[in-house]
Amino acid sequence: MEKDFEFAIGMIFSNELEAYNKYVAYAISKGFGVRKGNLTRNSKEEITRQTFVCNCKGYSASSIDDEKKFERFEVRCGCLAHIKFKVDDGIFEVIEYISDHNQAFIPENQRHLIRCGRIMSETCNGVLADMVKAGIGGTSAYKFLANEVGGSKNLGFNLRDCLNYLQTKRSEIIIEGDCQKFLNHFHSMEQQNPMFSYAIQVDKDGRLTNIFWTDSLSKFDYDCFGDVLIFDTTYRTSKYEMICAPFVGVNHHWKNVLFGCAFLLGETAESFIWLFDAFFKSMGNKAPKTIFTGQDQAMAKAIRTVFLNTQHRLCTWHIGKNANQNIPHLYKKPGFKDKYFSALMYRCRSKDEFEFTWRKMEKDQISESTNNVFQNIARKTSTLIEFVHYYEEQVKHMREIESQDDYSCRGKAKAAVSHDILKHAASVYTRAIFKKFNDEFTQILSENISGSTFDGFIYSFTLKCRGSQREHIVKFDPVDSSVSCECKSFESKGWLCRIALKVLSENISVTSIPS
Repeated sequence: MEKDFEFAIGMIFSNELEAYNKYVAYAISKGFGVRKGNLTRNSKEEITRQTFVCNCKGYSASSIDDEKKFERFEVRCGCLAHIKFKVDDGIFEVIEYISDHNQAFIPENQRHLIRCGRIMSETCNGVLADMVKAGIGGTSAYKFLANEVGGSKNLGFNLRDCLNYLQTKRSEIIIEGDCQKFLNHFHSMEQQNPMFSYAIQVDKDGRLTNIFWTDSLSKFDYDCFGDVLIFDTTYRTSKYEMICAPFVGVNHHWKNVLFGCAFLLGETAESFIWLFDAFFKSMGNKAPKTIFTGQDQAMAKAIRTVFLNTQHRLCTWHIGKNANQNIPHLYKKPGFKDKYFSALMYRCRSKDEFEFTWRKMEKDQISESTNNVFQNIARKTSTLIEFVHYYEEQVKHMREIESQDDYSCRGKAKAAVSHDILKHAASVYTRAIFKKFNDEFTQILSENISGSTFDGFIYSFTLKCRGSQREHIVKFDPVDSSVSCECKSFESKGWLCRIALKVLSENISVTSIPS
C-alpha cells in the first residue's frame, strides 16, 4: 500500500477482487479489519452495488449461552466506516466512502493477525504438505516457515490457519476405496443386526471427516454400566492420522467394556460436539453421570454442550502421564512423587487438606524449581552460540504468542451477571484474568458474613463458607475501600478472592475494584 493513499469518489477498479484487495490492503495498513457488506443485484442476478465495511460495524447479537461469553470478546461497536461501489459491466466505481472509525486501530505489531489479511500462498501450502508427509508436525512446520521469512508477521497466516489447512489436506488423502469399504462393512452389519448403528460426518465437499459406530451389545452394556464413561483420544491410526476415540466403561467384573468407537479427523470442539451428540442419540438419549477424559478445552466445551448434567473429571492416568512429561525433574524424584503427588491425587480427605498439602509442596519445592523454557537446549553439549540462537527463537515465539493474546483481548468482556464490580473488572482485565476473577465472583453466594467489628478505623469481618466450619477474616478500610483477606489470594495471584469480594459486594458505596 502506497504511503498516504486514500480512496476518493469516482475511483475505478477493474473487478471485485481488485477493489476488495485494495480496501483490505488499505485497512491492514491503518489497523482495522474488513468484511463484505450488503450487495444489490438486478433482475439478471448481476451485482449492481457492493459495500465493504469495517469489521467493527454493527453490534454482536445477544446470547443466553454463558459459556460463549468467555470464548470471544465483543469487537463490534457500531463503526460506520465503509466503502460503496457502483458496478457496471463488472467495473467497480467508488460512489460512497466514509473513513472515520469509532474504535482504536490495531497496533502495528498485531496487524498481521487481522483475519481478512491472512492468506496462505500455494507455495506455503505445498511446503507444509511436504513437511507433514516427512513426519514433521504442524507446529514445527509453521515455525520453520516463519523463520524462513523473518518472523511470523511476514508469513501471511497464523498457526491456527496452518493447522486448519493441514486438517483439510488430511481429509483429502483418505482413499475413496478405503472409505467405501468402511461404509459397506457398516451397511452389512446394519442388515445383520438392526440394533447396530453408525453415523458419519462429511465436509462441504462430501469427504469423510468423522465416523462413529456401536452395536446392540454395546448399547446393552451402556444401559447397565453407562453411569461412568471414559473417553480416550490418545490413539491415532498410522495411515491417515485420524484419531481413534473409544468410549469405555467398567462392568460388574471390574473389567473394561466398550460402548462404541469413533474415528475423528481433528480434535476440534465441533468434531467432539458432533460425536457426543451421535453417541447420545444412539444410546437412547441417555447421558453418563460422570465422564473421564484427558485435559482438552475443545473436549470440555463439547461435554458442556451435549452432556448438560454430566460431571466432567480428568483421568488420573492422564494427569500422571502429563506430570511425567511436564515436570520430569520433580516427578521422577521418589520423595516428591510419594510425599506430595500421590498424597494430592489420592490421600486428601477434604479441600482444606488438599490446599494445605499443595501449599506445603510449593514451599518445599520453590527453591528447586527452574524455568523450563530452555529445558530442551540446556545440554552439556550446547555451545554458547547455540543457546543464543535458541533463546532468540524462544523470544520471538513468546512475543508472537503475546501479540496473539493481546489481539484476542480487543473489545470488552461480557460479564456473566450484572454487577458494577464485575463490569469494572471486564474493562480493566485481560481475557484470562477476567475469567479467573469472574469465577471467584460467582462464588460469593456461598460465603456468609457471620460477624463484624469496628475499631474506629478498620472493619473486621468474619466469614464462613456454606458446609465448612473454617472461618476467614477480612479487613476493610472505609476510607479508600481497600480490602485484605488472610488467604492472600490477591497477593499471590493478582486478583481478589471470593471472600474479599463478598465484603465489597455487600457495601453499596463500592462500585469498582479498589485501585
